[in-house]
Amino acid sequence: MPSLQFAVVGAGAVGLYYGAKLAWRGRNVRFLMRSGYDQAKRFGVQILSKEGGVSARGPFFFRSAEEIGPVDVVIIGLKTTANPALVKVLPPLLKPGTWIVTLQNGLGNEEWLAQTFGTDRVLGGLCFVCL
Repeated sequence: MPSLQFAVVGAGAVGLYYGAKLAWRGRNVRFLMRSGYDQAKRFGVQILSKEGGVSARGPFFFRSAEEIGPVDVVIIGLKTTANPALVKVLPPLLKPGTWIVTLQNGLGNEEWLAQTFGTDRVLGGLCFVCL
């Protein structure tokens, strides 16, 4: 199986949690960071839990989607109210066959993403975590 490249858009609690778990498992994950970039570059991401700690350090953090480039899977952790920004943010991350996985709160986000970026690439996700 080829190694998939992941981009996390919305590197708040949900995006950092799932992205760090993927990176800890050896996956190629790139985080789009706006606030918190300097902190993440310096210290990485640490998750503390009952199951044990997970940390992700390395060159995973980027300030723009253009720096990341096209990937195989985009994980969206943004709040649904920020979806209009995705019209500019997502295109540099997309190539034919890129999946968009939304882990957003709110209603209608899958439909909006499908209308905006294509029904054949959007997957709705559900997560139940206390972060």
